[in-house]
Amino acid sequence: MSNTPSKKVTRVTAAILTVAFLGFVFFAFFAMVIGNTHELVHSVQMTSDLKKALPAHPDRLDRLSARINGFTSTIAEIMWRKDEMGYINSAFQYALGKKVINTGSQNMIALNDGHLYDLCNYKSLTENALEIAELRRTVLAGLPFLFTYEHPTLYDASLLPAGYEALDHSAQMADEAVATLRGQDIRVLDSRDVLPHCGRDMNDLLMVTDQHWSTLAAITMAQAIAGELNDMTGAGLDLSLLDLENLNAETHEKLFLGKYGQRVGTAIVDPDDIVEYWPRSETHLARQSRRKKTVVEQSGNWREAMTRFDRLETDPGKTWNTTAYAYYGLVESYDIMTNEAAPDFTILLLKDSYSSPIGRYLSLLARHVISVDLRQDVEPLEAWVAKYRPDAVVMSYSLQMLRDDEYAFE
Repeated sequence: MSNTPSKKVTRVTAAILTVAFLGFVFFAFFAMVIGNTHELVHSVQMTSDLKKALPAHPDRLDRLSARINGFTSTIAEIMWRKDEMGYINSAFQYALGKKVINTGSQNMIALNDGHLYDLCNYKSLTENALEIAELRRTVLAGLPFLFTYEHPTLYDASLLPAGYEALDHSAQMADEAVATLRGQDIRVLDSRDVLPHCGRDMNDLLMVTDQHWSTLAAITMAQAIAGELNDMTGAGLDLSLLDLENLNAETHEKLFLGKYGQRVGTAIVDPDDIVEYWPRSETHLARQSRRKKTVVEQSGNWREAMTRFDRLETDPGKTWNTTAYAYYGLVESYDIMTNEAAPDFTILLLKDSYSSPIGRYLSLLARHVISVDLRQDVEPLEAWVAKYRPDAVVMSYSLQMLRDDEYAFE
């Protein structure tokens, strides 16, 4: 009885589903190609970005491999209905009862307080910490130096759902890196020692839909950094300028859908609020920044000089956007900020995306704040030190920076 009606129906159903799936795949592929022909052609051309990935003396195979990598990277970015497909994938995994959602190379979990979080695999950070210590002994020798460690979303291990504690190694890696730096006689300010004990609700300090901190956390850390610099150098920076009673605030409700939230969509999680903070007192500052190859200069009161108001606009057809976190800087190669009314003190801030807004708030306290992202195409550190002769150097790096995670700059 091998050809029973039920088996025939199963075969027919399987065939129909297979044809439908293949039809969908071909449709999606052609829709992607037709709508993005220029991007696909550009992705396999030997642009400067591809050349950077080549060895010193590339052969034909190296060039072919670079072109293939460029093509596959572009495919991943321009995939037809990429966001919607991601939402469907996440919703399907949630429907299966999974707590950990696989999104490519990352495993994301919802913490017990509702915050989304990428579980961190272990990687030794000792070598990178020792490289920082070597930089301190050589290029930065003789300069007051503070390392600020920026921890991501998980500040309390009990927030991990029961049974998942062993899958995250963020605290272990942070402990090892901080201990190594302190063992090299480097002064370290650990955000894990600041944010949970600052008297503010952690829900106001951390994003739900993104790995970054809120602006309130950046203000809190800027104030703590300034306190450390006062203790190290006697600079006399006025920490009270960053007290909340001396700042105006405006909340943009549910404006920002961060990296984590973009994986699951607004049907699963609400966008984060974005809060602007600016001084109540009269100020006048100037800022010069480089974004990609464009140099931008702004001046005026602190809010006018430091805020990217374009990042506070919603995306077309939506009530939120995916760029609002960058309203106080994110991927600028450098920010050179001048506040003539502040004490004559120069801070060289070696920054990442967490510390971009920290630099802008430090500009309220010191006359010159030079904020530089050494991952980008900028002059070497020696040149910045020689040119600006800083009174103190602050290196403010996240766990992701210490891990050498990959970054894509807009």
